[in-house]
Amino acid sequence: MLDDLASTADAALIVSAVTQRGKDLFNSSLLWEAGEDNPIAVYDKRHPVPFGEYVPDRAFYRFFAADLIDLIQREYTPGTAPPVFDVHGVGVGLAICFDVIYDDVIWDGARGGADIYMFQTNNADFRGTDENLGKLAFARMRAIEAGRSVVNISTVGTSQMIAPDGTEIAGLPQDTAGALLEDVPLRTGLTPAVVAGPAINAVLGWGSAAAVAALGIGVLLGHRRRPHMKDAGPTGTGIA
Repeated sequence: MLDDLASTADAALIVSAVTQRGKDLFNSSLLWEAGEDNPIAVYDKRHPVPFGEYVPDRAFYRFFAADLIDLIQREYTPGTAPPVFDVHGVGVGLAICFDVIYDDVIWDGARGGADIYMFQTNNADFRGTDENLGKLAFARMRAIEAGRSVVNISTVGTSQMIAPDGTEIAGLPQDTAGALLEDVPLRTGLTPAVVAGPAINAVLGWGSAAAVAALGIGVLLGHRRRPHMKDAGPTGTGIA
């Protein structure tokens, strides 16, 4: 079926699927082309959502809420592949659903040669909320941060093509079936945010730790008792 669709569209497809290797399950993006040994490439979601796509310490939490924990039947494994597909010489950066909030996925895509980003998401569990718009705002921020066009496609949420400056090129509202076909700019090179991002994160992390340590030392010193002066006599005043 995917071969037929790719042949009809005369284009490569990027599709989402649950894949299995050995006993491990992955939330995956597949690069698919008609007549090829498919999938040509696979990217597995790097950051599965805790209590959504897996349960950390399942036995422990199941003791408190077995009915709720048992609703999460799959245990997705984090992926390790680079978040970039080479589609006929065009680098396509990838993020699956909440992967979009993680800096390492976006930055590794840019460093890996992404000329454009394509984000896939679902949003079905959040109908009636603003979750899909919040994630779309992340996608827009990533476009500006990396200086790349972003194609953000949702099965039931808001889909948009976003220019490198964050403006909307085209879109579909939530709960609307449809298709988008537009030309989008491709960009190369690395923005200051991508180049300096890891160092900034390190400075903020270690700087916060140092500030907390300094505050703790200051509190301890402030609680040290000052020495008391002896009473000056019957008519004197004791000073502490």
